[in-house]
Amino acid sequence: MNNHLLPFPYNLSRPPTWLERILLQPLWDVLLGGPTQSEPQKPSTTPIPLQNNSNLPPIRIICISDTHNATPSLPPGDILIHAGDLTAHGTFDEVQAQLHWLSSQTHAHKIVIAGNHDLILDETSEMKFLTREGISAAKRKELDWTGIHYLQNEAVSLELPVPASGEQQVRRIKIYGSPMTPEFGRWAFQYPSIRDVWSGRIPDDTDILVVHGPPALYGDCDGEKGPDGKAKVKGDGYLLREIQRVRPKMVVCGHIHGAFGVAVIHHDGIEDVMNGLQMRWEDYNILGALKQSIWSKVTMGRHVERPEETLVVNAAVAPSALRSEHKSAIAIDFHRVQICIRAKIHHVITHQKIMANRFNLRMKMNMRLSMQDIFLLGKLQRADSSCWDSKHTSALFSESLSGFN
Repeated sequence: MNNHLLPFPYNLSRPPTWLERILLQPLWDVLLGGPTQSEPQKPSTTPIPLQNNSNLPPIRIICISDTHNATPSLPPGDILIHAGDLTAHGTFDEVQAQLHWLSSQTHAHKIVIAGNHDLILDETSEMKFLTREGISAAKRKELDWTGIHYLQNEAVSLELPVPASGEQQVRRIKIYGSPMTPEFGRWAFQYPSIRDVWSGRIPDDTDILVVHGPPALYGDCDGEKGPDGKAKVKGDGYLLREIQRVRPKMVVCGHIHGAFGVAVIHHDGIEDVMNGLQMRWEDYNILGALKQSIWSKVTMGRHVERPEETLVVNAAVAPSALRSEHKSAIAIDFHRVQICIRAKIHHVITHQKIMANRFNLRMKMNMRLSMQDIFLLGKLQRADSSCWDSKHTSALFSESLSGFN
């Protein structure tokens, strides 16, 4: 969809180049001084920033998207995030039913953005959808948002009291939400896919980014191929670039039902080079990104204040071609990455051939992945009833899919 004008026209089916092979070797990190590390942080003061602090219980974030009028059971948690497409047709009655369901949940904070199906929430919907019933500005004003933070290209700062500290200390989390997705059909909150609507839009201090459509290469691959047999990249490359600039701790998205799962963006410069090698050379400064990567290693990351990794969660629970049943909500704890997978076949998408091929991977319970394994596999498409438990160095998240249908 953005193959000829965007600076991210990926060629995902070719074999890896010699430079890619070198960058994927563990020796690369060894030669450049090991994984990037930031300077020791000063003791936390009120409010306590969201970080890996073993003295505090984790903040549990429940992620869900693309319910399309469904009201599944949700696990308990501190923050509930819905990344859009609450409804199928975007009428008042559909949206209000979803809001009543979300308001009834016990989570202390509830964050909601719209999706392209939520027509009534788009202020331009009266002009776009004149023939559809239940969609008007008057009806939109009647929606009951009790207990819900609705974000439409805006941010909210949440404060969560620290347990056993009375009410004297809080952990503050800044969440930015946007419903915008690249144009596909006649739906809400869409923009032409050739436009850059993201550069400089997301606040620099965002902890969690909630968007309906995913960034390119992360949470956007569902197995569909184009007429040329190549994988379709459905995410937005400009959004990926903005995420790389801001470095939020987590991105919650949906929209692409078959891409349900998690992926990790590494902000050490090497992954930028890897992504760039999947783009046209004239549209990406490979040598510049490589230089930045080396400098980051040499300085041991002393100039980096934002997280070195961003967890991308595609929480679309609606059925897809890969899974005919509804999926479970995804629970995130800010401590470590623990990925539990359901189904009988695990489809792995590598960095070299994202979506070009599928590999069957034999799973073992609690099989441990090295940091290199995560870097190579990149995207995980949900399957099997076993767990991957990875303890790579600076991970701050824990993710579980089991037990809530």
